[in-house]
Amino acid sequence: MGVPVSVPALALVPALVLSFSTGSATVGIVAATGILAPMASDGGVQNSLLVVAIGAGSIGLNYVNHAGFWLVKESFGMTLGQATKSHTAIQTLVSVCGLLMALLISVLV
Repeated sequence: MGVPVSVPALALVPALVLSFSTGSATVGIVAATGILAPMASDGGVQNSLLVVAIGAGSIGLNYVNHAGFWLVKESFGMTLGQATKSHTAIQTLVSVCGLLMALLISVLV
């Protein structure tokens, strides 16, 4: 098996934490990429799976400090509670599905 199962999960965590804390998916992606670059350069990990996991992590826990949260809230005329319940939950679900797909692919490849 090309990629240990824990590698995509480890790639998701810094992107998720940094994206949530800063309110920017771009910051989460760039910082997590910098943190994980040594892991990708040693050749033991498929870079495409790291990219999927980092991208998935950057969109999870999308809350009021993200610009996308406000875009969705205002575009659909939602209250803050409605946007929190729907948008944050959906973005986190998409993030988890992205991680699960990366894990599944890592097992199959």
